[in-house]
Amino acid sequence: MKKLFILFVIFVFAGTSFPQNLQIFSSPDIKETIKDMAFVDSLTGWIVCNKGLIYKTTDGTKTWNEQNSGITSDFAKVYFIDANTGWATTLNGAVLKTTDGGETWTSYNFAKVAPNVIFSLCYMVKFTDHNTGFIIAGKMLRIYLLKTTDGGVNWAIKDSLVTTTAKYWYDLDFKGNNGVLVGDKKDIQKYSTDGGETWKFSTAISDNFFGMLKYVKWLNSTDVIAIGEGNEFNGLILPAYKSTNGGINWVKKSQSFSTVYDRVKDAYFKNDLEGIGVGSDGFSKAFLIKTSDGGETWSNEVLDFAFGLQAIVGIENKIYALGTSSQIIYSDDFGTTWKTSAKKTPSSIINFSFAGGKGLAVTRNGDVYVSNDGTGKSWDYLSNAGKNNSGAMIFLPNNIGFILKESRHIVKSTDLGTTWQTVLSPVKPSSRNLIGGLDFGNNDNGYAWFSLSTNDYGEYYVYKTTDGGDNWNQLKMFAGPGYISGNVVAFDAETAVLLGPDLWTQRTTDGGTTWNPVTLIDFPVDFTKRDFEDLAKIDANRAMAIGEGFICTTTDKGATWNYINHGLNDIDSGFYKIAFSGDSLGYIALYSGDIIKTTDFGSTWRKNSTFFDQYFFFAAAINPTGQAFFGTSAGYILGEEPIVGIDDEKFKIDFILNQNYPNPFNPTTIIRYEIKNAGNVQLKVFDVLGREVAELINEFQISGKYNVEFNIEKTLHKTLSSGIYIIQLRSGNMVQIKKASLIK
Repeated sequence: MKKLFILFVIFVFAGTSFPQNLQIFSSPDIKETIKDMAFVDSLTGWIVCNKGLIYKTTDGTKTWNEQNSGITSDFAKVYFIDANTGWATTLNGAVLKTTDGGETWTSYNFAKVAPNVIFSLCYMVKFTDHNTGFIIAGKMLRIYLLKTTDGGVNWAIKDSLVTTTAKYWYDLDFKGNNGVLVGDKKDIQKYSTDGGETWKFSTAISDNFFGMLKYVKWLNSTDVIAIGEGNEFNGLILPAYKSTNGGINWVKKSQSFSTVYDRVKDAYFKNDLEGIGVGSDGFSKAFLIKTSDGGETWSNEVLDFAFGLQAIVGIENKIYALGTSSQIIYSDDFGTTWKTSAKKTPSSIINFSFAGGKGLAVTRNGDVYVSNDGTGKSWDYLSNAGKNNSGAMIFLPNNIGFILKESRHIVKSTDLGTTWQTVLSPVKPSSRNLIGGLDFGNNDNGYAWFSLSTNDYGEYYVYKTTDGGDNWNQLKMFAGPGYISGNVVAFDAETAVLLGPDLWTQRTTDGGTTWNPVTLIDFPVDFTKRDFEDLAKIDANRAMAIGEGFICTTTDKGATWNYINHGLNDIDSGFYKIAFSGDSLGYIALYSGDIIKTTDFGSTWRKNSTFFDQYFFFAAAINPTGQAFFGTSAGYILGEEPIVGIDDEKFKIDFILNQNYPNPFNPTTIIRYEIKNAGNVQLKVFDVLGREVAELINEFQISGKYNVEFNIEKTLHKTLSSGIYIIQLRSGNMVQIKKASLIK
């Protein structure tokens, strides 16, 4: 049977079609949030997650194999005493035990020791041998220290914090029969000399700047170190205390932290002198402290990752640290240098871009995934773009990419996302440094918009580059509404538009020297407090924007925006992301999982609720061949299945688009096509971002063969740079596409 194959893909855009064939093209390597981890050597370890998931690695996190826990409850902690025997606890009072390295697990109930308490917290599980172990768990106002002497089958309460005010123990450690217990108040530290059977209060810590203690460790037979959380907003300096008499008395050892307020969640000592603690700074970035003198003095640093750290395990100089994003980083040199485990995590997919025949996706935490053939059928971990949360990503026709991050941070890639370099250095972060948007009018001129303030979300800043993103300079500071939403569109080097909350708008036509509000046409009078959420540039003159339940379009480079009555009455207001291809096909993803579609530049819309309440969509895109993609809050990528071959005996082809010649070309190439049935024909050229660069034909043509010259000097953008361009032939509801290479 004769088949027609084209270089890229043939897509059918019939008026009744809809992406109901969306499939999961990419799933997180770890499906749920990681809560804790344990390693018994440099290669063998376990992680426990929400919804009862347990994974094991035997190659140092390169691969993870799911184990069958037999439960669906959320895990809290995990502890292994050797390669075979381990325990994992849940928030609701279960402890699971394995004696075969996790192949099988047996569940026991530690909450039954307090029958009138519904357990909802579990801060620690730790065993001193195969039979003797301890759990710190309970609920608010009722925290218990539990002990087992039969390997976790039965548990007994050995101490408690049952009070009218919240008090918590977080960690415990033993040296022989001597134990120490630490928590979040100055007067609740305890010590034991009989293997944890009975406990006595330590002398209350005398420190007006005490912070909660999260980690405790015996260094030798007498010395104990405890570390915990500072708090910048409450003026609490990072706490480090040391006892030289087994936990009876504590002395502050955080003098070197006189201006450090960060939060240590966990620590690891490889001997009685060298230790490292991990946590997050005041703005949720990876933070660590180190000591080489048993905790007498400390150094600290913030790592180049966009997440905090919550747990650490070590085997000699090999260290693994668990990020709050469920990313695991590791060090082979006791914390001097760090690498990611290069895994896809359940972190929000917040943007897509397409360049060089590839697809790229970025998560909130700066992990970049790649679809090497651009069809999106598979996505692999590619790189990490560094510290500060990511919010916008764009790749230009010259294949150079940028990510705008919180705290005024911009990074650039010249190798299709493999590596990233800072081109606008971040400021000291605050919770109010958020992202508005990023767009380029051409390869040289780009605009970045964000909030940057220590006092108010409403201080908006606009930065611009005129040299391809190597240097960025402040153009303007606006006093906008008290938060930020929306996006920015650059129609060309001189014309850019900002669309924000409360229908706040600004537009420049002189490269950013002057700015004025745009004109909003036919917007309901009661929409003044509604926010813009996103926009999509269609070509050098047109764009479509969405907001809280509304859609609007511009055809004059953003000078005026016309309200569209979408005609859908059974949707919520959660329009969140928009994507457009060519001049007609567009999708809007609602946060709730609904998708609406237009094929006529917004004149009519249809809704698909297949994924309502199944996914929360955080990103939407259409690749150069017309496939729709959606990214979710949990790290999944959904996409349309590409049609790679069509049986032309079953499906009539009204035209044939041949490969342009020469290809590669410069500056001209001939495009040949054949029309079998008379009709209106459009022949256009797009860049790899889907932006129209030339309309060559838009007229009624009779059947026959045609040759059309494409000259790069006669385009909407005047000149084009080297790269891949898409030739699109459209007739009726049929589209064919070819890939053309421009080499200068």
